Amino acid sequence: MGVLRALRSMRFLDPSPEAMRRPSVPGQTTLGGRGENLSSVLQQICADPRRKGTLINWVRELTPLDVKDFSFGVDRSGKVLLGLVDSNRVETSAYSASDGTLRFLCLLAALLGDDSGMVYFLEDPETGLHPTRLHLLVGLIESRVEAGAIQVIATTHSPQLLGYLSDESLNDVLVAYRKDRQSSQHLRRLYDFPNAEQLVREQDVSELHSTGWFEDMIAFEDEEPWK
Repeated sequence: MGVLRALRSMRFLDPSPEAMRRPSVPGQTTLGGRGENLSSVLQQICADPRRKGTLINWVRELTPLDVKDFSFGVDRSGKVLLGLVDSNRVETSAYSASDGTLRFLCLLAALLGDDSGMVYFLEDPETGLHPTRLHLLVGLIESRVEAGAIQVIATTHSPQLLGYLSDESLNDVLVAYRKDRQSSQHLRRLYDFPNAEQLVREQDVSELHSTGWFEDMIAFEDEEPWK
Protein backbone atom coordinates (compact mmCIF):
# COMPACT_ATOMS: atom_id res chain seq x y z
CA MET A 1 0.00 0.00 0.00
CA GLY A 2 2.87 2.38 0.79
CA VAL A 3 4.33 1.84 -2.67
CA LEU A 4 0.96 2.53 -4.31
CA ARG A 5 0.52 5.72 -2.30
CA ALA A 6 4.00 6.85 -3.31
CA LEU A 7 3.29 6.17 -6.98
CA ARG A 8 -0.05 7.98 -6.83
CA SER A 9 1.67 11.01 -5.31
CA MET A 10 3.93 11.49 -8.33
CA ARG A 11 3.15 14.00 -11.05
CA PHE A 12 5.31 14.22 -14.15
CA LEU A 13 4.45 17.73 -15.27
CA ASP A 14 4.80 18.23 -19.02
CA PRO A 15 2.43 21.13 -19.77
CA SER A 16 0.64 21.03 -23.12
CA PRO A 17 -0.97 24.28 -24.33
CA GLU A 18 -3.73 22.29 -25.99
CA ALA A 19 -4.59 20.47 -22.77
CA MET A 20 -4.40 23.63 -20.65
CA ARG A 21 -6.76 25.50 -22.97
CA ARG A 22 -9.51 22.95 -22.60
CA PRO A 23 -12.39 23.87 -20.25
CA SER A 24 -12.50 21.64 -17.19
CA VAL A 25 -15.20 20.12 -15.05
CA PRO A 26 -15.93 22.20 -11.90
CA GLY A 27 -14.58 20.58 -8.76
CA GLN A 28 -11.67 18.87 -10.48
CA THR A 29 -8.82 19.94 -8.20
CA THR A 30 -6.12 17.52 -9.35
CA LEU A 31 -3.82 18.94 -12.01
CA GLY A 32 -3.12 16.50 -14.82
CA GLY A 33 0.40 15.75 -16.03
CA ARG A 34 -0.15 17.78 -19.21
CA GLY A 35 -1.95 20.57 -17.39
CA GLU A 36 -5.44 19.13 -17.65
CA ASN A 37 -7.99 20.72 -15.30
CA LEU A 38 -5.96 23.93 -15.13
CA SER A 39 -9.05 26.16 -15.09
CA SER A 40 -10.82 24.31 -12.27
CA VAL A 41 -7.62 23.98 -10.20
CA LEU A 42 -7.03 27.73 -10.44
CA GLN A 43 -10.70 28.35 -9.64
CA GLN A 44 -10.30 26.31 -6.47
CA ILE A 45 -7.18 28.29 -5.50
CA CYS A 46 -8.99 31.58 -6.12
CA ALA A 47 -11.83 30.56 -3.80
CA ASP A 48 -9.43 31.48 -0.98
CA PRO A 49 -8.84 35.28 -1.13
CA ARG A 50 -5.39 34.97 0.42
CA ARG A 51 -4.20 32.36 -2.05
CA LYS A 52 -5.84 34.25 -4.92
CA GLY A 53 -3.83 37.32 -4.00
CA THR A 54 -0.66 35.26 -3.86
CA LEU A 55 -1.43 33.75 -7.27
CA ILE A 56 -2.06 37.16 -8.86
CA ASN A 57 1.17 38.55 -7.40
CA TRP A 58 3.19 35.65 -8.76
CA VAL A 59 1.62 35.91 -12.22
CA ARG A 60 2.52 39.60 -12.32
CA GLU A 61 6.06 38.84 -11.14
CA LEU A 62 6.71 35.94 -13.51
CA THR A 63 5.03 37.27 -16.66
CA PRO A 64 4.73 40.67 -18.37
CA LEU A 65 0.95 40.62 -17.83
CA ASP A 66 -0.66 43.28 -15.65
CA VAL A 67 -3.16 40.81 -14.21
CA LYS A 68 -5.63 42.23 -11.70
CA ASP A 69 -8.12 39.38 -11.51
CA PHE A 70 -9.22 36.02 -12.88
CA SER A 71 -12.55 35.04 -14.34
CA PHE A 72 -14.03 31.58 -14.65
CA GLY A 73 -16.72 31.48 -17.30
CA VAL A 74 -18.99 28.48 -17.70
CA ASP A 75 -19.85 27.12 -21.16
CA ARG A 76 -23.05 25.37 -22.24
CA SER A 77 -21.79 22.02 -21.03
CA GLY A 78 -21.12 23.43 -17.55
CA LYS A 79 -17.35 23.37 -17.90
CA VAL A 80 -15.12 26.15 -16.59
CA LEU A 81 -12.69 28.22 -18.66
CA LEU A 82 -10.06 30.51 -17.18
CA GLY A 83 -9.81 34.17 -18.11
CA LEU A 84 -7.16 36.72 -17.14
CA VAL A 85 -8.38 40.26 -16.48
CA ASP A 86 -5.92 43.17 -16.75
CA SER A 87 -5.99 46.60 -15.15
CA ASN A 88 -8.10 47.94 -18.04
CA ARG A 89 -10.67 45.21 -17.45
CA VAL A 90 -9.69 43.55 -20.73
CA GLU A 91 -10.16 39.82 -20.44
CA THR A 92 -7.95 37.23 -22.14
CA SER A 93 -9.32 33.71 -22.13
CA ALA A 94 -7.18 30.59 -21.90
CA TYR A 95 -7.91 30.08 -25.61
CA SER A 96 -6.03 33.30 -26.42
CA ALA A 97 -3.32 33.28 -23.73
CA SER A 98 0.21 32.60 -24.89
CA ASP A 99 1.81 29.19 -24.46
CA GLY A 100 4.34 30.70 -22.04
CA THR A 101 1.68 32.26 -19.85
CA LEU A 102 -0.25 29.00 -19.66
CA ARG A 103 2.93 27.11 -18.82
CA PHE A 104 3.64 29.32 -15.81
CA LEU A 105 0.04 29.25 -14.69
CA CYS A 106 0.36 25.47 -14.71
CA LEU A 107 3.52 25.63 -12.58
CA LEU A 108 1.83 28.01 -10.17
CA ALA A 109 -1.23 25.77 -9.97
CA ALA A 110 1.03 22.83 -9.05
CA LEU A 111 3.05 24.79 -6.50
CA LEU A 112 0.14 26.64 -4.87
CA GLY A 113 -2.58 24.00 -5.14
CA ASP A 114 -4.02 21.73 -2.47
CA ASP A 115 -2.14 18.59 -3.47
CA SER A 116 0.17 18.62 -0.45
CA GLY A 117 2.52 15.67 -0.22
CA MET A 118 2.79 15.42 -4.00
CA VAL A 119 6.09 14.84 -5.78
CA TYR A 120 6.38 16.93 -8.93
CA PHE A 121 8.88 16.16 -11.68
CA LEU A 122 9.67 19.25 -13.78
CA GLU A 123 11.75 19.38 -16.94
CA ASP A 124 13.47 22.70 -17.67
CA PRO A 125 11.09 24.83 -15.54
CA GLU A 126 12.91 27.94 -16.76
CA THR A 127 11.62 27.50 -20.33
CA GLY A 128 9.98 30.69 -21.57
CA LEU A 129 10.83 32.69 -18.46
CA HIS A 130 12.88 35.87 -18.73
CA PRO A 131 16.33 35.34 -17.12
CA THR A 132 15.78 38.26 -14.74
CA ARG A 133 12.81 36.42 -13.22
CA LEU A 134 14.52 33.07 -12.67
CA HIS A 135 15.33 33.90 -9.06
CA LEU A 136 11.63 34.37 -8.37
CA LEU A 137 10.76 30.93 -9.71
CA VAL A 138 13.56 29.32 -7.69
CA GLY A 139 12.45 31.16 -4.57
CA LEU A 140 8.85 30.02 -5.01
CA ILE A 141 9.82 26.38 -5.49
CA GLU A 142 12.20 26.40 -2.53
CA SER A 143 9.70 28.09 -0.24
CA ARG A 144 6.98 25.56 -1.05
CA VAL A 145 9.35 22.64 -0.55
CA GLU A 146 10.66 24.10 2.70
CA ALA A 147 7.09 24.46 3.95
CA GLY A 148 6.65 20.73 3.47
CA ALA A 149 3.81 21.23 0.99
CA ILE A 150 5.37 19.33 -1.91
CA GLN A 151 8.56 17.80 -3.21
CA VAL A 152 10.09 18.92 -6.51
CA ILE A 153 12.58 17.09 -8.70
CA ALA A 154 13.65 19.24 -11.65
CA THR A 155 16.08 18.94 -14.55
CA THR A 156 17.71 21.97 -16.10
CA HIS A 157 20.37 23.03 -18.60
CA SER A 158 20.40 26.59 -17.29
CA PRO A 159 23.57 27.84 -15.57
CA GLN A 160 21.62 30.88 -14.36
CA LEU A 161 18.98 28.80 -12.62
CA LEU A 162 21.70 26.84 -10.80
CA GLY A 163 23.22 30.11 -9.68
CA TYR A 164 20.05 31.06 -7.81
CA LEU A 165 19.80 27.85 -5.78
CA SER A 166 20.22 28.13 -2.02
CA ASP A 167 23.10 26.42 -0.24
CA GLU A 168 20.68 23.78 1.02
CA SER A 169 19.41 23.05 -2.48
CA LEU A 170 22.94 22.83 -3.86
CA ASN A 171 23.55 19.91 -1.49
CA ASP A 172 20.92 17.97 -3.44
CA VAL A 173 22.11 18.81 -6.97
CA LEU A 174 23.03 15.83 -9.16
CA VAL A 175 24.99 16.04 -12.41
CA ALA A 176 23.83 13.68 -15.15
CA TYR A 177 26.47 12.59 -17.65
CA ARG A 178 27.43 9.89 -20.11
CA LYS A 179 31.09 9.00 -20.58
CA ASP A 180 32.63 8.28 -23.97
CA ARG A 181 31.96 4.83 -25.39
CA GLN A 182 29.40 4.11 -22.67
CA SER A 183 25.69 3.87 -23.37
CA SER A 184 24.58 4.14 -19.75
CA GLN A 185 24.02 7.42 -17.98
CA HIS A 186 25.42 8.26 -14.56
CA LEU A 187 24.43 10.60 -11.74
CA ARG A 188 26.88 12.20 -9.37
CA ARG A 189 26.38 14.68 -6.55
CA LEU A 190 27.65 18.15 -7.35
CA TYR A 191 29.83 18.22 -4.25
CA ASP A 192 31.35 14.82 -5.03
CA PHE A 193 33.39 16.43 -7.81
CA PRO A 194 36.92 17.21 -6.63
CA ASN A 195 37.13 20.63 -4.94
CA ALA A 196 33.60 21.47 -6.12
CA GLU A 197 32.38 22.81 -2.78
CA GLN A 198 35.36 25.13 -2.42
CA LEU A 199 35.05 26.32 -6.03
CA VAL A 200 31.35 27.06 -5.61
CA ARG A 201 32.17 29.21 -2.57
CA GLU A 202 34.95 31.06 -4.39
CA GLN A 203 33.26 31.42 -7.76
CA ASP A 204 29.72 30.37 -8.63
CA VAL A 205 28.13 27.12 -9.68
CA SER A 206 26.62 28.86 -12.72
CA GLU A 207 30.10 29.84 -13.89
CA LEU A 208 31.39 26.29 -13.41
CA HIS A 209 28.52 25.00 -15.53
CA SER A 210 28.70 27.64 -18.28
CA THR A 211 32.49 27.31 -18.69
CA GLY A 212 32.35 23.52 -19.07
CA TRP A 213 34.14 22.72 -15.81
CA PHE A 214 32.03 19.62 -15.18
CA GLU A 215 32.70 18.28 -18.68
CA ASP A 216 36.42 18.84 -18.17
CA MET A 217 36.38 16.96 -14.87
CA ILE A 218 34.53 14.03 -16.43
CA ALA A 219 37.04 13.91 -19.31
CA PHE A 220 39.94 13.72 -16.84
CA GLU A 221 38.40 10.82 -14.92
CA ASP A 222 39.53 7.32 -15.79
CA GLU A 223 37.24 5.04 -17.77
CA GLU A 224 35.80 3.26 -14.70
CA PRO A 225 32.29 4.42 -13.70
CA TRP A 226 32.16 6.54 -10.59
CA LYS A 227 31.10 4.71 -7.49
